[in-house]
Amino acid sequence: MMISCALKSWALALLLFVNGCSAYTITGVSDLEFLDVDTGIDGLKTLFTEEPTQVTVALSWEGEATDSDGPITYKTFVDGKLATEGSLKLDEDGPPSSLDAGIFEVKDRGTAKITVEVSYGDSSESGDRSIQAYGNGVSLIPLFVVLGFAVASRMVEFSLFSAIFVGACMVAGNLKDGFKTTLDVYILDAIADVGHVYVFLFTLFLSGLVSMMQRSGGMQGFTRAVARFATGPRTGQLAAFFVGCVVFFDDYANTLLAGQSMRALLDSLHVSREKLAFVVDATAAPIASISPVSSWVGFEVGLIQDEIDKIIEREGTDDIGIETSGYAVFLESLKYRYYPIFMLIFMVVLIWSKREFGTMLIAERKTQVYKRTDGGDGKGEAGEMEVSPHITPRRGTPFHSFNMIVPICLLVFFIFYLLVQTGEIEGEDQTFMDKIEASDSYSALLWGTMATSILTLLFYILQFVKDGKSVWPTMQMVKDFAFNTKPDDYDADHHPRSLMNLQENLDSFLHGMGKIFPALIVLTLAWAVGSMMTDVGADRLFARWIVNGIEPEMLPTISFVISLFMALATGTSWGTMTILFPLVLVPTYDASGGDPTIFYATTAGILSGSVAGDHVSPISDTTVLSSLACDCKLLAHVATQFGYVMVVVFVSILFGTIPIGKDAWPNVIGFLLGTLVLVAFIYLVCVPVISKSGKFDVITEIVLWSRNRRGQRHHHSVELEQIKEDTVLAFEGKEVSPLKKTHADEEEGDSDSNGKEPAYDPSAMEKPEDEVVEDEAVPVESAEEESTEKDSKEVSQKEKTKFGLGGMFG
Repeated sequence: MMISCALKSWALALLLFVNGCSAYTITGVSDLEFLDVDTGIDGLKTLFTEEPTQVTVALSWEGEATDSDGPITYKTFVDGKLATEGSLKLDEDGPPSSLDAGIFEVKDRGTAKITVEVSYGDSSESGDRSIQAYGNGVSLIPLFVVLGFAVASRMVEFSLFSAIFVGACMVAGNLKDGFKTTLDVYILDAIADVGHVYVFLFTLFLSGLVSMMQRSGGMQGFTRAVARFATGPRTGQLAAFFVGCVVFFDDYANTLLAGQSMRALLDSLHVSREKLAFVVDATAAPIASISPVSSWVGFEVGLIQDEIDKIIEREGTDDIGIETSGYAVFLESLKYRYYPIFMLIFMVVLIWSKREFGTMLIAERKTQVYKRTDGGDGKGEAGEMEVSPHITPRRGTPFHSFNMIVPICLLVFFIFYLLVQTGEIEGEDQTFMDKIEASDSYSALLWGTMATSILTLLFYILQFVKDGKSVWPTMQMVKDFAFNTKPDDYDADHHPRSLMNLQENLDSFLHGMGKIFPALIVLTLAWAVGSMMTDVGADRLFARWIVNGIEPEMLPTISFVISLFMALATGTSWGTMTILFPLVLVPTYDASGGDPTIFYATTAGILSGSVAGDHVSPISDTTVLSSLACDCKLLAHVATQFGYVMVVVFVSILFGTIPIGKDAWPNVIGFLLGTLVLVAFIYLVCVPVISKSGKFDVITEIVLWSRNRRGQRHHHSVELEQIKEDTVLAFEGKEVSPLKKTHADEEEGDSDSNGKEPAYDPSAMEKPEDEVVEDEAVPVESAEEESTEKDSKEVSQKEKTKFGLGGMFG
């Protein structure tokens, strides 16, 4: 009996032990994650005070379920005070790996400690996380740091790094950790990202290829061929515009080539340096930004793709109502790029009409009325551009345009071929555009650029020149080249040689890569700023404004205006795009309900506004570079093109972004109406440079009338009245005396500008193109002089640093 009772007791104890061991037990609560309730943005690194936030925790378990298992209970504390609590019943699938532990609000600014306690049965665990909390307006502080420091210091690199540091300190809560995360989180992550590395390499390879084309004499040959048709101010400006359009693949190459090579020709045709700088600047970024094959496209596509991936991840499906390829969205946005397209149209009509407006009209009359061949008052200081031997054609190099045309054709072919190849989906019937939209643009741009560089190297090596002319290779030439042998009578200037040997090709290629390195520094900092702005919560603030406070129909206009002012202040279009895309695109998708037109137009608004602000900014790389390449005073260039930029901006808004957002009319109607308004402005407001009445445009005349009425005979007013009288004489074909020097000119020391006709030595300037025939051999001395003095100059690193150049892209 006693044995039987003992056995029953042991069996009961064993059963209780087994049941106890098999019950679920919580072993850990970790990985607290926060989600903004109002916007649905998760992964928060900082919190906004007095705004609802949801917390999610990861749970660890041991054991198995029993019949007596009860609910899971949780309590969430903020700085030790209970904020919310609740419970969750286990389902048949077992315990959850994560738990939504309620919604809470942080009341006080500073470091908030969020603690979550989770209990189940007799087991209980807790986890906590410290995070910085502040008012939502504080999230804009890094943005103001970027803008303020950029304006004050005129160094975009310094302003971007300062903003990263300030934002990192806001996230970390102290200076020490903020300094560390600035380097090993934000900047390091920007460099280590695979997509960013693709952009780095593609940009480096393309810049190297451009330098090779410069040293081969191909760019100079192409420019000389185009300039042959320039016989007057109109055709000269159209030739400069055409050169800028053809060099569509890179805004740096565009600016340097058109500015340096067309400068002397347009001087001889009485075109002011201000007008040349405007033509060069207005074809650089606008052309490169809308070209499907350029140094811009990989960068733009990468930014767009990042935001599309976020939308896809959040929606949990590829069927999101818009294109899922960044390149496809880029192509869709082209028809909404109002500013660059209107600017190109405006410039062609303006040149053809021979009319000007405002300060540009004054600058043009000072050169054309007085037949000046020195570039006018806007001519810059000599020596701002320095020669680099790595892109200077060797003595005796013929300037053949095909040495630029062939590499460009190869580049376009390879990129489009690889876009199609990477976009093919096996087993699907695809159109050409289907393949383009499904392509891997990163790989196509990278592989295509490198393949073009290799073939271009071989193309230059296998060309032979002698005495400034191309010659067909003979077996002896090939033998001497292959074995690096030289005959006894070898003469470096007259013996057949390769157009560019291997060493010269590599030197040029590496020089081009090094030249773009400052741009990549700015690009890296801009990427880091974009990531930091998301962490401090600027994306949540913008999302609240866009989703709750702004009509979706106004988003294309608002994105255009915001990006314009940011690019104007920072001087970098790429930096502006990098900062704004993460802040605007996803909220735009939410606010518009995934409307494709609003999404594409807002994307285009950011891209176009960045170009517009960059175009008029005095600290922009393309603005400064245009001034240097054209040897034009920077402030004179900014002042004369400002009015034109603002006219195109207003037309882009009134006939582009506003109507397309409100679906007022088809897009093509907007372009037609905008073009008509621009033409009307040119023919109704602008006036001919040489006119019968000599009057200025209506705004300038009003300013003159106002000064005269108030008795303010300013020295500039006296000068303008004299120009009006001389314009009439020039129209009648009479001789015009040099413009008299004003008191202000005496103070500035511009003795060569106004006091008398500048002492100009025609022999010191390159001859007009009527003495040069496309693809003809250039004499040895001429080739060296031309390439050294105007065709192969570049911006010094000192000037880039001084003006905070944002890269080859704005």
